[in-house]
Amino acid sequence: MSETIQDLYTSFSEQMEPIQEDSRYFRYLFEMAQASGTTIEQQREELVKVVDEEWISMIEDSLDAINTIIENPRRFITTEEEVVPVSLAKKISADSVRHLSQNTQFLAPSDDGGVHPTRILNVNTVETYDLYENRFIYHLIQRLLTFVDKRTDVIFWSTGNEIRNRFKMHSKIDDAYEEIEYNVEMTVKNRQSFAENDADNMDVFMRIDRVRRLVMALRGASFCQIMNGCSAVRSPIQRTNLIMKDPNYRKCYQLWQFMERYDKVGYNIDVQQQALAFDDEYMVQMYTNLINNYTVFKSLTDDERNLQELESVQHAPVAPKFIKEIKEVQVDSPDLPDVEVRRVFVEKVTQAQLDAEQALAEAREQIEELQGQVKSWKVQAHALTDERDDLADELDEAKTRELALTQRAQMAEADVEELQGSLEDVEAGKKAAEADAVEARETAAAQLEQMRAEADAEVAAARADADAKVLPPSRRLPSRSRRLRAMLLRPWPPRRLPTLPSCRPPRTQPRPSLPPCARYLPRRSPSCMPSWTPLSCRLRKCS
Repeated sequence: MSETIQDLYTSFSEQMEPIQEDSRYFRYLFEMAQASGTTIEQQREELVKVVDEEWISMIEDSLDAINTIIENPRRFITTEEEVVPVSLAKKISADSVRHLSQNTQFLAPSDDGGVHPTRILNVNTVETYDLYENRFIYHLIQRLLTFVDKRTDVIFWSTGNEIRNRFKMHSKIDDAYEEIEYNVEMTVKNRQSFAENDADNMDVFMRIDRVRRLVMALRGASFCQIMNGCSAVRSPIQRTNLIMKDPNYRKCYQLWQFMERYDKVGYNIDVQQQALAFDDEYMVQMYTNLINNYTVFKSLTDDERNLQELESVQHAPVAPKFIKEIKEVQVDSPDLPDVEVRRVFVEKVTQAQLDAEQALAEAREQIEELQGQVKSWKVQAHALTDERDDLADELDEAKTRELALTQRAQMAEADVEELQGSLEDVEAGKKAAEADAVEARETAAAQLEQMRAEADAEVAAARADADAKVLPPSRRLPSRSRRLRAMLLRPWPPRRLPTLPSCRPPRTQPRPSLPPCARYLPRRSPSCMPSWTPLSCRLRKCS
């Protein structure tokens, strides 16, 4: 029992050897096959599939920018206007009053003869994420997920290497009775197993799997849930200032452009071809197969058996004609050997053929004219399409500018309202401060009067005490003593006399020192005391 292809080939060769040696008819056909013009060719092709890492690197470089944007998405403030009952109104603004003045049907008479509103315009300030840049990032993530999924499926299941063995054989055998033309073409493909493919491309597969998981995480982020259902963004992308100048948005714009122009599957195929030679055993087996196939086909067609006809096609009968003139012209062809081309000229051409040729020429002219019209219409259609695209771009830009101006106006109105509220608060604070200042001024005046009264009372009491403590005239000091006492109590600076040169010889005996209290006495002392007597002693003496 054959277990491998090699065992089967060995068994087949052993069974064919007696036939090749004993059969004379086989040897006859074998010699005819060898003598015929046989073309045989064998080629080996190895298809090596290499994953293109350009798109993987591009996506990896852009994931950080996308994460940064969706973590802090841009938003702006918009207003929502709604006419609600007065009891449900949260804030009354100038727009509400203006709307009420323009829609008097929302006013109802009151019991006191006036009017009161029944419904009023309520303006709510809402924070929204519906910006063009946010919609661009949302649809970029959607396209990125589709882009990665397509290439992941193809690469994981179709990147195995292939080896193709291709065989071609053409033989033409001609004897006296029949002509045999034999054509065989066979291709055998050997594919690489998934385990071998994973082992050869493990690093690239891990990168692709990581990119796919990160893109899936982006798709499930809260940003995509918020932006779900927003209007679609299509190419060409509007190159706003934020998209062109911000590094993260510019990286996302480059990724969008890359996905637009990248039309590859995700891997490249390197083909390596080799032509293989044939040995004698190989040629013998090929001729043997030719004889076997001829024997089977010839025996089945010549056998008298009821072969079922699958389909019968009836063609129109062919009427042969006599050839009036034959010219032989030799043609040189670079691919084929010299052949003889015979030109047959028919003596008579019927009028029907001429009419048909004329009608065909007219039809061709009409077709050419219609084709020219179609081309001109296509040019006009392209021009109109370009004009429509330009108008659409201008309309989008106008809408963007209008939206920006609306946002600025809303922000300005909000600032004005805030400033008005601040001004009212400042005026109220000013009035309160003025009232507090008046009250403080009055309180200070009252306290000042009270302090003045208390000070006057204290001064009067002090004067009374001073008058009570004043000595009688009999006990007062003499006027001269009082002057001396005042002079002593006053802090006089020490008197420094200039040192003059003296003509007298220096004294041999030291001058007697005076007491400290007598150093600053006047030059003329009272006659009752010597000039060196201390002042305290003189005061006691005088008193």
